[in-house]
Formats: sequence, structure tokens, C-alpha cells
Amino acid sequence: MHHTVIPDLGIVLTFLRSGQGWSQAELGEAAGISPNLINEYERGRKRLSRERLEHLIAYLGLPPEVIDATLAALAANRARARAPRDSPDAPSEEAHRVEDLSIRIGTAVTGFVRTALWELTVEGEALRARQRAGFLWDRLKRHTPAERRTLVQRGRKYRTWALCERVAAESIRQAPNHPREALELAELALLVAEHLPGERTWALRLQGYAWAHVCNGRRVCNDLPGAEAAMVRARKLWEAGEPGDPGLLSKAWLPWIEAVLRRGQRLKAEILLTKARIHETLGDPEASTAALLEAVPLIDPRREPRNAWVVRINLALDLCHLERFAEAEPRLSEIRALAERLGEELDLTRVLWVEGKVAAGLGRTKEALLAFEQVRGVFRRRELTFDYALVSLELAGLFLEEGRTTDVKALADEMLQIFRTQRIEREALAALRLFCDAARRETATVDLARRLVRFLHRAQHDPELRFTEGAD
Repeated sequence: MHHTVIPDLGIVLTFLRSGQGWSQAELGEAAGISPNLINEYERGRKRLSRERLEHLIAYLGLPPEVIDATLAALAANRARARAPRDSPDAPSEEAHRVEDLSIRIGTAVTGFVRTALWELTVEGEALRARQRAGFLWDRLKRHTPAERRTLVQRGRKYRTWALCERVAAESIRQAPNHPREALELAELALLVAEHLPGERTWALRLQGYAWAHVCNGRRVCNDLPGAEAAMVRARKLWEAGEPGDPGLLSKAWLPWIEAVLRRGQRLKAEILLTKARIHETLGDPEASTAALLEAVPLIDPRREPRNAWVVRINLALDLCHLERFAEAEPRLSEIRALAERLGEELDLTRVLWVEGKVAAGLGRTKEALLAFEQVRGVFRRRELTFDYALVSLELAGLFLEEGRTTDVKALADEMLQIFRTQRIEREALAALRLFCDAARRETATVDLARRLVRFLHRAQHDPELRFTEGAD
């Protein structure tokens, strides 16, 4: 039987086309020729010129230089087939292929060709490994999740980087419609990576890759805190394994999964912030606090300092409304640091205000008085009438606790004078006048001041809300 000898250029075309994942039909369509002609080039039935080959591989996104590199790799492989077997101490077969080339074909191997040979060798091995992984996955998917884990733990043939990659890809595919399956598959990919034999740093790289997919699985299962923890671990292992990476894994997956996670976190945080504002408007600080506590870990202060500051200071305010001052206090240093990073006077003033609230709640009256006086000054200068009223009432409450009725009267007179010149909603103004009248008669109490503060917080969102002396 006569066998056609396939010219080297035909072999090169087959290698480069399949290596890029293109079918003969796809390349033919892109180049505007019949797929049968591609087949005849590759089988050696039609003569393929160098010029024609360069034209065809351009559609694959490859430069002409790759042809020389592939021909060099082909020559090296043929030379290697005639060479004696390596001793245990000899360099790797891949290294021999590159070095033999420079000796056997009698030409200097340029940096480009040398690099290309490594890449082509890896590419060829990767193609075979991924084909085997496809067969292994076909076997695994017939089993239950528990059986799959057992097979990986007991069978060495399942412990390959390509199977880890294949299972991770299946996890991504299942994520939109089958989140629990996506997470199970990502955890299976991690199990494969953790049992990978051989070089330690390469195993770490693969584990980082798998942990990123666990992150994605947890995200689609609505476990955002767990997803964040998985991403932190993924990044750490991925970076630790970089020295051992032979270039088999796509470097795009980690940043892509992290970007999707960040979008999900921002959306969830925005929903929780809206939920907290609704609860605040309804006068339910307990529910608002719960929503904000859930939102805090979703906003990274390094990437989003403004949003991180907003959610954290609102949480501290809610804790103060609930008189949980001891819980609020440890949060103040981070809140101040974020405000200092933002560098806005009003942000820093609001931080000082919360610090004053916490100091007052913990019995540090002198510290609170100084804070409230300073905050009042800024709010008055900025003509922030509602905030000015709130801090003035808090200051009045401290004066009343110390029996300083004369100071309360002076404070009330100053408040009335300012309120007459500002536009304040009717019900809020009526409530403030009630307090000022009580201060003049020396019948104002700490409880009245505090109830008015709570009322004004709600009245900012509901101008029709009315204040009565018996309830707020």
C-alpha cells in the first residue's frame, strides 16, 4: 500500500491549526477556501508553499516566525529519536530538544526560537494532557460527587493538572443555572490540585487556580464572605506558585473571577445599604444595624474608601442609637483613618461627632462636650441646620445631666435665632420650639432632649412626622 509522505509544511499547518483549537472547516471559512483544500494541504496531496502557509496561519493570529520555530522543533524531535536514552542525571528531554537543535542543525538558536521551542513543547504536551483529561472527566461525571472524590483520592491517574483545569471549567459552565453543582465541582478541582504529585511550586499554582474557582462557586451560592476568603487564599497560592508555572494555565481566570466577585459584592452592599436606610427611616435601628454589619465585609476599604467609610460610620451611628457604645468604640479608629484618607473637612467633622456620641455614652462627659462644641461650629458655618439641631440637642442633654440650666437656656436662644433664618420643615420646627420653650421655663429634661434627637433623625426622611411629648 502506497503512503503519501507528508511534507514538513503540511505537518506544521496541522500542528499550528490544532494547537490554536481550530478545525479545518473553521480555518477554511476564515481564509475563504474549501475545508477540503486545507485537508489536502495537511495530508500532502496538494503542494503547500511557504507563502501560502504564512497566509493561512495569519488567520490563526500567528506570525510567520512560528513556522521556523515549529520546523526547528520537528527537526529536534527527529534528532532526539535517534539519540541515546537519557541517564537519570541528564537534563530533561525538553531541554535536550532545545539544545540538540543548536548542535544538530548547525545554527545558532536565537532567543526567540529558543523561547518558541519551549512554548511549542509545552503546548504539545498540554494538548495531549487535556485530551486525556477529557476522557477522565467523561468517566468521573457518571459518578456521584462522593464517588468522584473517592476516585481522586485513590486513583493516581486522576491527579493531573489538566483534569483540575477540566473540572474547573465545568464548574464555570454550571455556575449560572446550577450553583450547588458548580461549587461541588470547584471543590473537586481543588481536591485534584491538592493531590498533584511532583514539583511543589507548580502544585501551589494549581491550588491557587482551583481556589479561585471555589471562590466563584461560593459566590453563585450567595456566600460572599466565603467567596472573599477563598479569593484571598487563591491569590496567595497563585503568587507563591508562580516560579513553578510552566505556562499551562490561563492567567486571565483569577482576575476575571475576582472582578465578578467584586461586582457581586458591590451590588449586595448597595442592596444592604438601601435596606439599612429603609429601616432607619422606619425607626428600626436593630434591623438597620444587622444590614450594615452584613455589608461591612463586602466593601474593600483599599479599593472603595468612600463607600467603606459610609457603611462603617452609619453602623457606628446605629450602634450609638442602640446605646451599644462599647461596640462602636473599637470601630472609630478605622473610620477616622478612612476619613483622613478622603481628606474632607465634613467627613472628619462627622467622625468627631460620632466620637463625641461614644464618649458621652461611656460617661466621658468632658471629652463629649469638647467634641460637640467643635462639631456645632462646623455645622453652623456650613449652614447644615438639621445636623446643627441634632448636635445642639445632644449638647443640651449633657448640660442638663450636669444641672447647667443657664447654659441650656443660652443654647436654646441661639438655636431659635438660627432656626428663624433657616428653612426647616414645619413639624421639625415645632418640636424644636417645644424644647426651647421648656428650656426657658427650666422644665426641659434629658429624656426630652434624647427623644427629640431620635425624632429629628426620623423627621429628616419623613417631613410630615409629628412629635408629641408622650412619645417619639
